[in-house]
Amino acid sequence: MPYIVRTRPLTDLCWDCQRNNEALYRSANLPDSIKSAKVLQQQQHLILVQEERSIYNSMVHDAKLTVAAAGIETLGHNQPCSNDFAMHYSFDFAQQVHFPSSPLQPGPMYFLVPRKCGIFGVCCEALPQQVNYLIDEGMCTSKGSNAVISYLHHFFGTWGLGETALHLHCDNCSGQNKNKFMLWYLCWRVICKLHQSASLNFMISGHTKFAPDWCFGLLKQRYRRSEVSTLADIADVVNSSTVVGINHAEIVRTENGQVNVPTFDWQMYFHTFFRPFPGIKAVHHFRFSADFPGVVFHKATPSSEEESFQMLRDANSMPSSIGPAQLAPPGLPIDRQWYLYHKIRDYY
Repeated sequence: MPYIVRTRPLTDLCWDCQRNNEALYRSANLPDSIKSAKVLQQQQHLILVQEERSIYNSMVHDAKLTVAAAGIETLGHNQPCSNDFAMHYSFDFAQQVHFPSSPLQPGPMYFLVPRKCGIFGVCCEALPQQVNYLIDEGMCTSKGSNAVISYLHHFFGTWGLGETALHLHCDNCSGQNKNKFMLWYLCWRVICKLHQSASLNFMISGHTKFAPDWCFGLLKQRYRRSEVSTLADIADVVNSSTVVGINHAEIVRTENGQVNVPTFDWQMYFHTFFRPFPGIKAVHHFRFSADFPGVVFHKATPSSEEESFQMLRDANSMPSSIGPAQLAPPGLPIDRQWYLYHKIRDYY
């Protein structure tokens, strides 16, 4: 029966789309008025998805024109606000990888858990190039806002293009991206003149496939075909995953204990100066301007009316550019160290 095929595995499916489609399937014998209402509900959802995607594509297109006009070909260290243009970046976490790893995996290794390596990517679609932060299991302080903000802060200081206007896109994960601490961080950057303006944008849940996923896919393809024994080997895999140098590796902490990308306690630091933004989960667009310190302009959807909210607890008490205290790496628990020693070491 050549016309029967199996459904391919799918990920990150939109629950609203599945629910609306299921309602359409089950409306065959319902009145036309109910059918029309269900079709309209799905149509409105898809229109909103298309609007959000159009904003993302428009920002990426404008960023490509900007770097072409400026003659920029690669990411690198630039002083804050040294280039008078707007630039767009996207960031996300990838599914963690393990090391040691081999294409010829020993059979018993399938049931074991080798050392973990998290990957956090910040992509500049205009070039396109992505910096992938390799986070050893002993360095990971969690995937929370402290880690995300610390990696972004390092990226802007080490790899950023020195833009005056910053545009960011990310997914709707509240523990990592869509939270008060991320808003406070961007507000802090604008107050400290690290950017003149900044915007944070979220696409609709279930429709968030964007450039970082493409870069993660390239490095994962290379990783699956490579012999990996150390964190440095993973960095080599990332750097060699593309011929044109799309992916770059940044090791957060080396195997000898040297911390290249420190994690800071942004949460404790910001609580002194800022207050929470109410109803953050229903809003998809945030904007900050140096002309209005501490004020966030927000819209629930692209077509919504823009509103404002003052996040500073005291307009006369501004945060300084010194920043928060550094967090010490947690290290591996002793039981995890013994597990790696007894279970993993024998196979490599």
